[in-house]
Amino acid sequence: MSEQIDRSVLPLRRPPFRGTVRRTLDGSQPDWGILAAPQAPDGAPNVLLVLIDDAGFGNPSTFGGPAQTPTLTRLADAGARYNGFHVTALCSPTRAAMLTGRNHHAVGFGSIGELSTGFPGYSAFFPKDCAPFTRALQENGYSTAAFGKWHMTPDHQQGPAGPFDRWPNRLGFDYFWGFLGGESGQYDPCLTENQTTIGPPTDPDFYLPDAMTDKAIGWIHGVRAQEPGKPWFMYYSTGCAHAPHQVPAEWIEKYRGRFDAGWDAYREETFERQKRLGVIPADAELTERNEAFPAWESIPEQQRPLLARQMETYAAYMENADHNVGRLVDEIERMGELDNTLILYIWGDNGASMEGTPTGSFNELTMQNGIPLTSEQQLGLVEQYGGLDAWGSELIAPHYAAAWAWAGNCPFQWGKQVASHLGGTRNPMVVSWPDRIAAGGSIRTQFTHAIDIGPTILEVAGIPQPTRVDGIEQRPMHGTSFAYTFEDAEASERHTQQYFEIFGNRAIYKDGWWASWRMPRIPWDATPATMRQFAPGVWNPDDDPAELYYLPDDFSQARDLAAQHPEKLAELRELFWAEAEKYDVLPLLGGMTFYFGIVPPLGTRTTYAYHGPVQNVASGMIPRIYNHSYTISAELEIEEGGAEGVIVAEADHLGGFSLFVQDGRLRHTYSMMGVFVYRQEAEVPMPTAAGRVDVRLEFAADGATPGTGGEVSLFVDGERVGGGRMEHTVPFRFSGYAGMDVGRDNGLPVDRSYADRSPFAFTGTVRKVVFDVDPHASDEQARSMHEHAHHAALAHGMGA
Repeated sequence: MSEQIDRSVLPLRRPPFRGTVRRTLDGSQPDWGILAAPQAPDGAPNVLLVLIDDAGFGNPSTFGGPAQTPTLTRLADAGARYNGFHVTALCSPTRAAMLTGRNHHAVGFGSIGELSTGFPGYSAFFPKDCAPFTRALQENGYSTAAFGKWHMTPDHQQGPAGPFDRWPNRLGFDYFWGFLGGESGQYDPCLTENQTTIGPPTDPDFYLPDAMTDKAIGWIHGVRAQEPGKPWFMYYSTGCAHAPHQVPAEWIEKYRGRFDAGWDAYREETFERQKRLGVIPADAELTERNEAFPAWESIPEQQRPLLARQMETYAAYMENADHNVGRLVDEIERMGELDNTLILYIWGDNGASMEGTPTGSFNELTMQNGIPLTSEQQLGLVEQYGGLDAWGSELIAPHYAAAWAWAGNCPFQWGKQVASHLGGTRNPMVVSWPDRIAAGGSIRTQFTHAIDIGPTILEVAGIPQPTRVDGIEQRPMHGTSFAYTFEDAEASERHTQQYFEIFGNRAIYKDGWWASWRMPRIPWDATPATMRQFAPGVWNPDDDPAELYYLPDDFSQARDLAAQHPEKLAELRELFWAEAEKYDVLPLLGGMTFYFGIVPPLGTRTTYAYHGPVQNVASGMIPRIYNHSYTISAELEIEEGGAEGVIVAEADHLGGFSLFVQDGRLRHTYSMMGVFVYRQEAEVPMPTAAGRVDVRLEFAADGATPGTGGEVSLFVDGERVGGGRMEHTVPFRFSGYAGMDVGRDNGLPVDRSYADRSPFAFTGTVRKVVFDVDPHASDEQARSMHEHAHHAALAHGMGA
């Protein structure tokens, strides 16, 4: 390609014609160059960007943790460990910052992709003037692909109607295979390939990390089969170690008994290993346990085996993820491409997650639905689903206790959501590139951040940052390339200033100084009583406790210098506010407006019609049947002799509903997060003569209130044939990922009675299913429910 073409303006202009054109072929000369595709600059490397989810600085063995990570260590020994790499403290914001090279509020991601508010920093809409760096790679001769977790497409846009401008294929990726939301089951993910939702797998032996790696390897093979010399970029983003923590039993067995001494011992042992490895300075101090986390010695003996099993599963889950990264790296090496492949392996998009509450949970969505469970209740429910051996299987969707996350963020304070402290914002990173970085595993201590990833990759690829994309002038990237550290471990740091903010927790870094302000709220508490203290006119953020640290002398934020240096604290406070204004951080809590009655207008749609076997409707897009009365009607065609199977089903046995025909009778099963399961059965059989049959379910709520109970009635051809009472219903959401299906129950079944016949497809024809979600409530009740729905959505987002 001619070097006269400006690589910073995308798409690239077509090359000029350099042949000769006459009136006829006589004397005309072709220019074969106009048929060529854009070529990457000479020497541009392959790039593999690996991102682990919801993991802490003190988790991987490469950085002193107990989870064995031989691949991370192998790459570290072949390159460099970065112990000063930072993220935003939450999932979507880190991903948006990383892929755009810009601060997360500036690209609309002050919160997660599922939540949008009417403020620029919290819209969850990528601005067109902040194109991801992947567009530059794609337009400049790279093959590009993304595998695994995306989490930058809102719930209500995850269907075939789009719009697709926040799906991966429109943001610089030639190919995508993974899941669009914030989490996924490892055995039954709702998968998306490019712009098509393909739903859960049917293979009974399916395990997402294995399948994701197979797909990634297959994609590289395909690229090489077509273009032997074309550089590729791969974004490999695991669902691990986000809840649900699921991994085959043989991996868990490796860790049996390893955590019986508890989280305090875990932290102390990790801290000592970190010093021996040199990944923290010799004079670093271990920060103290906050009173929000109980001492292990205070935990009753009968509760300890379950708590230990939680951490055994989590560690095994992480080791498996690293193993699969290893499979990918092995194949790159086998193909002879490892030396010229830049690998950036980031262990966590935020610190380890503390949303499991003090007890942990057999079903992680119980916290997000506001369902409190005591330790005794957890033990009983785990026993109900198969005992300790079920932890890690498809039978439950677990999250470990918050204190394990605190331990996993060793040596720092706090974790995910807490952007004021390093436990939420500092994660390990390993960089390997044999052609440019000498082996030896040396440490890089320079301050680096997720927004630096894009500028670094573009620099080493020899591609300029885009100045114009699709005719739109681009906002310059905010990040700083850290390629200067590849060959000089002692180089002076160039990223010297950075703000942090998530859910009101905030900090500012400047030339080694770190000032922070943490809201008086623990990450698993978003109750109305707690949130009232932050209401407009009540909360003054400058009243939040302020802390000050000098990180060159205090690696772990153990010594608060606020009292000794009030002038420095005041200077940094003003700098934070200036940066907050510059990058659309304001108003603080702009992503939590739902708590304070600032919600989108009430919708007017009350009926949802599904014609034929519509499948894999995203969990966030199903009709809102929560907290009020509703009906589900279905028009069926039955062959002579009757029919059976699922008419419509949402999610699974840990939260969901199914309207189905079994043993000749209409049935309804409703799982209230697996804590309570309600079943109703018709008292008379379904018709068996060929022809049309109409069935209907009516739920008459006790009132328009969160989690309301009510009466269920089943109807066949207009006659009531059965029913029963449900004392509790799901307040917000059945699942974080499992979808709704008409005419079958894909993935894990709602009712385990037909598990061996899944997806238990209806043997007749489902012509139409209609949901009527008109709550028949007063305007005041309707507004109250509307606000509650958004409160709950935010609670879900805080766990995503």
